Amino acid sequence: MNDKIHIFANMTKPGSAEALERAESVAAELGLRAKTYLSAIDMFAAGSEEPPRCIVTLGGDGTVLRAVSAAVNNGFSVDVPILGINLGKIGFFSETDIDGFKSALKSFIAGDYRIEEASMLKAVIDDVGEFHCLNDFMVAKKGFSSVSHVEVSVDGFSMGVIHGDGIVFSSSTGSTGYSISAGGPVVAPNLDVILVTPICPHSLTARPVVASFDSTVRVTAKSECVLHSDGVQLMTIPEKTTFTVRKSEQTVKFIRIGERNIFRLIRDKLV
Repeated sequence: MNDKIHIFANMTKPGSAEALERAESVAAELGLRAKTYLSAIDMFAAGSEEPPRCIVTLGGDGTVLRAVSAAVNNGFSVDVPILGINLGKIGFFSETDIDGFKSALKSFIAGDYRIEEASMLKAVIDDVGEFHCLNDFMVAKKGFSSVSHVEVSVDGFSMGVIHGDGIVFSSSTGSTGYSISAGGPVVAPNLDVILVTPICPHSLTARPVVASFDSTVRVTAKSECVLHSDGVQLMTIPEKTTFTVRKSEQTVKFIRIGERNIFRLIRDKLV
């Protein structure tokens, strides 16, 4: 039986050193060989040689997003399930805190768990390449005092040019991220869609759109903008640049021990 696990730790979080020591101790107590990484790329490169049984992330939602982004945008697949330990404020991706880690890991070893598979999006930019995200892509204005001008169409049907601070293109998983703060809807976990949510639009008619997950969203920058993926700035988009957002072939698997009520999580976390 594979007794190897990887721990990806965000050491910038308060209490992370103590939590990491406890996590490594729990793994050893339960007969698992834990190897800790502070670099997601190094972790996934090592995993390609001898894949671990699972990846334990120690941090917050940003830690999970950085790990996944580093993997899929550098040629690696996230084939191993993730068990998140939350050290942050929100922790939508996490399954437990450090106090509950031993119990959660015991359940995983015993096979008393289920896998929640999260779909991803990809942005394809001609002459540049493609990028993948778990939560969202954001096209934002270049500077604080400027305005973005972005034309969007869904499956060939134009939404027109949206003027404002930018636009968020999110997956169902990302509906509880930046999109919800910009006025987008909450999407139930069993429904795959692409959300198009304007950020502070300069028009009352620019409203969030829910598109089929099989849709192709075409984006044309009518002004110089900046493209972000899961909160990380990717590149400056010159005026007249066109790219597409569609479903990705990549998915991310999360280890779930108990039932999750996304609506209760929102009530409890977003206060």
